[in-house]
Amino acid sequence: MSWNSHTGQKGGMASLILAGTLLSGYTCQAISAQDPTNSLKWQNAPVFNDAMLLTNREQANRFLRRASFGATLEEIDALVGHSASAWLAHEMGKESRGILPDAIEQVNSGKRYDLRYENAAVWDQYITADDQLRQRMHFALSQILVVSNYKKAMKPLELAYYSDLLSKHALGNYKDLIHDITFSPAMAKYLTYLQNKKGDPRTGRMPDENYARELLQLFTLGLHELNMDGSVVTDADDKPVPIYSNEDIVGLARVFTGFSLAGDRFERSRREDAYNTPLQLYPEQHSTLEKSFLGLTIPENTGAQESVDMALDHILSHPNLAPFVAKQLIQRFTQSDPEPAYIERVARAFDSGSYTSQDNILFGSGERGDLQATIAAILLDKQFFDDIEPAVSEGKVREPVLRFVHFARAFSLSPIKTITEAKLKNNPESTTRLSQGPFRAPSVFNFYRPGFLAPGSLTAREGIAAPEFQIVNESYVVGYANTMLDFVWDRTTHASQPASFTPDYSALTEVADEPDAVAEHLNELLFAGEMTESTRATILDALTATRITARNADTDRLTRARLAVFIAVTAPEFAIEK
Repeated sequence: MSWNSHTGQKGGMASLILAGTLLSGYTCQAISAQDPTNSLKWQNAPVFNDAMLLTNREQANRFLRRASFGATLEEIDALVGHSASAWLAHEMGKESRGILPDAIEQVNSGKRYDLRYENAAVWDQYITADDQLRQRMHFALSQILVVSNYKKAMKPLELAYYSDLLSKHALGNYKDLIHDITFSPAMAKYLTYLQNKKGDPRTGRMPDENYARELLQLFTLGLHELNMDGSVVTDADDKPVPIYSNEDIVGLARVFTGFSLAGDRFERSRREDAYNTPLQLYPEQHSTLEKSFLGLTIPENTGAQESVDMALDHILSHPNLAPFVAKQLIQRFTQSDPEPAYIERVARAFDSGSYTSQDNILFGSGERGDLQATIAAILLDKQFFDDIEPAVSEGKVREPVLRFVHFARAFSLSPIKTITEAKLKNNPESTTRLSQGPFRAPSVFNFYRPGFLAPGSLTAREGIAAPEFQIVNESYVVGYANTMLDFVWDRTTHASQPASFTPDYSALTEVADEPDAVAEHLNELLFAGEMTESTRATILDALTATRITARNADTDRLTRARLAVFIAVTAPEFAIEK
């Protein structure tokens, strides 16, 4: 089977013959074990057939747009002629990179470290980290398992610890991830079960139900029973079958009592690392009542830790988990409104904990909830490697974070570690900022709902979900354009942030005398060969109108480069993944 470049080209036969033995188990470990410090060593992996072979820049770039935050031309060229599955497997072998160690060092050294620096550290990861697959998964998980500092209520180390949990488990197992975020101070503070006390019949006090409700509705199961393809199960009256009732929430809420910061007192911890270490269960504040929910009854007087373990095991064994998680991860990587058959293929990989690519590389541990198997099923799905032109609905809107980081990586934006929050802090009502940022969702429902239909749109008329359109409005469009204008034109300096974040346009200035060459370079670097004729014409007209004079030749060439890049990153097709 040949790769579909969506441009009418077909991939050729693989130049390497079938290896004598197939990789087994965690193939990513076998490939990355060659030399995990060399980002190109995956090229030496055996190619079993040409099903996953990327034969040109357009194919390589399109794959990297899905699997990472975007690539440099060097990274695109390195992938050409090699296997997408081998690249993916090698990425899975890379170690987790976190922000907490640097944050602790900053605090211990007496340097100022507040949430502005924590925000910069996350941006730094996305833009500069070598483990791009993990970083994309980190961003995806941050939008599903939402903890937000939108109202600046978090402590820097508290959020850094939570961020590192997402990085740690991004390519691990979903069950382990849910367990660890349940015991994270940031989640407990955000969903109000920190210092959640058992009920008191004398005063009428009841345990806080917030985490119990959101754990079921948003993190694991949803509201209604689902088929494996993500479709809703209906009853005899064609009404959706609910998974739980308010009584279930009341019973489950009793499980999440007795959680507080690690230390010697429930009400207040004196430990310096209390906000960046797992929560502690205080038995005296944990409900000893019977806890009944989702068909499970935890007997009265069951211990706190045992109650939590039993509850999470039961929830995570529910058949809804696989299609629920599969669909949301697909939406964050490849398609806003995935076909049921695609959801089912990914859900079965999640459920079985394993996935075998078309070129016979095995991903996953075989344990339910394996995220390596899940993301492999998403990115290596057969629809992306066939000869069929994709339908209009088979794509997604690339939200502001994806587009900004793609630009930053493509042009080696630097210096990153001092990046200013003022320019990147999201504000939905601002016309000078992005309307999105990591850990800045306005609510636990993220920036947009998974099933959002844009009112009055053609997609809504066709019943096509487009979640990202929920943040597309007048302020969003102007805010994104103004933010990109500042960074593209190197205008990020201001009084409180003297550093200027300079893009590297050397490849463009070298060919700035040739407008066609500039347009083609951007087409290959940013658009995977799918720049429209309209955008190309706009770039050519702008460059032709910008003279290169003998007196100011270098400045004029730089101006041409900036003009072309700004037109490119604000073009409609730069905002679309397909």
